[in-house]
Order: sequence, then C-alpha cells, then structure tokens
Amino acid sequence: MEPNLLEDLSHKIIPQQPIFTSKKTGWQNVFLAYYQHPRAEICQHTVPFHVLEVIDPTSSSNHERRFGNNFLSYKISGGETCFCPAHTHHWTSWEEQLNFTVLVFEPRLFEQLASETLGCEQIEFIPQWQIFDPVIQTITNALKADLNAGCPAGRLYGESFAMALITHLIKQFTISKRNHYSSFGELPKHKLKTVLDYIQANLTEDITLEELAKVAGISQFYFARLFKKSMHLPPHQYILRQRIELAKQLLQQPEYNITDVALQCGFAHPTHLSRHFRRLVGMSPSDFKKL
Repeated sequence: MEPNLLEDLSHKIIPQQPIFTSKKTGWQNVFLAYYQHPRAEICQHTVPFHVLEVIDPTSSSNHERRFGNNFLSYKISGGETCFCPAHTHHWTSWEEQLNFTVLVFEPRLFEQLASETLGCEQIEFIPQWQIFDPVIQTITNALKADLNAGCPAGRLYGESFAMALITHLIKQFTISKRNHYSSFGELPKHKLKTVLDYIQANLTEDITLEELAKVAGISQFYFARLFKKSMHLPPHQYILRQRIELAKQLLQQPEYNITDVALQCGFAHPTHLSRHFRRLVGMSPSDFKKL
C-alpha cells in the first residue's frame, strides 16, 4: 500500500489535516489517519479502497450521510463504526467537532483472506453504519497507541493487528459467508525452525509480517495463525520477548550501556527498551544491570 497516494487522497477528500497518520511506519496492509475535525461537509466521492471510520468514544454530532442509495440523518454516537466498501459513492456532513480514526485497506487483501478462509474467490460488502463493535474499537486503539509510542516493536506489531482487523471485518461484514472457517494446525517443524532462526539473526532489524511469511513460504494470514498456534504467542510478541532476552544478556556485559543495548536489540530508543523491559522483567534495565 502506497502511503503517499493514500495521504494525498485523504487530503483531497477531508478538508483538515489529520493529527497523525501511519505514513512513516511502513505498514503494508493498512493506512491510518486520526482527525479532530470541526463541522464540515465532505463532498461526494468514491475511492478504490475499503474505508473504516471509527468515532472516538467521547465524540458525537448530528450528521447526515449518503452511502450509495442510502440516505441517513441521525446523531452519530461515540464508539460508532461506519464501513464504506471500495467504489461506493459517499457523502457526509456533521455539525459539531468530531474526533475519529480513518483506516484504509486495499480490497485485494480481503479477497486473498476470503479465498483462504471461506474458499471464495470473490466477496461482496455493503455499506455499514451504526456498528458498535468492541473488537474494532480495541484494535483501532491499539494501532493508535502504537503510533503515539513511536512503534517501539517495529512494523510487525501494527501489521499483525491490521491483519486481525481485516479478518474480523470479513467475518462480520461480507454478505455471503460460510458457517465454518478453515481450521488451523501448526507450522511444520522445519519451517518453524527456519522462521525462528531468521528472527534470531535479524533481531536488530524492523522485521515485517510479510518477510516472515515469505520465509515460511505461506501467506501472511496463514503464517500469523500457524505461528501463534505453534508458539502460543503472536509473532510480534515472540520477537519482543526475544529482544528482551538478548537485552538481558547484553546488560550483563560491562562494555554495553543501555543505549547500546537498545540499538543492538532492535529498539529505536532506550525508552522503548525500558518500557518493555520493566513490563516483562519487572525492573528497569539499569536496575537489572546492577545485579
């Protein structure tokens, strides 16, 4: 997904600049923009992407909206989600400031996952509104928190959450869906070893979900599911724990200070190391180094 294209597109459609976006993260499967926007009217438009609009829990406003042939007029509530499928004619206006998150996805990702989970080569979505879904809210909040923290765990963290969100949207919003989803086993032992060796050799790098899936020779969706089944942890959490284990080893060596350890373990800043180290080990890196 090309972040410059999506950012330019969002600027043309939404009058005010976002508070922050995911442009600099390198996320490949989602683009996120967060707005605190005064009253406005968004002219009718269509985009070649699926768009999810998530209203902040404390935000609300009277508003009108046109989704294709559907005209809506009601007070949009905090925590509400609207889903606009690709190529849908969309117009909206609101009367008071709204704080909301826009998440943009390429349709091909949905088609690929639907093929793997539902056995369908084509899927169809219809516009959705007045959806109050705690899963969507939780994942959106996690993505925003990761951006505000500077993405300390790298691209893999955000991409994993985005993949989980895409899977959830397919399950909830497709028109036709089968009752049973594919069951998932574990990664074959030789593939798992190859992946774990790759992770260990690249802990200083910003490892992505796409890279790990290529190493395993399967799709990103299947890799995320099979890895979690095999290791009882999502990929991003496993990598984070491996980085902390490496940090513990390096902190025991006098020639490394905490800044050196953070960089050697793939953390962009010592504060990122300190935050996760304290959470997983129960003490700060400096206290651990004194032991």
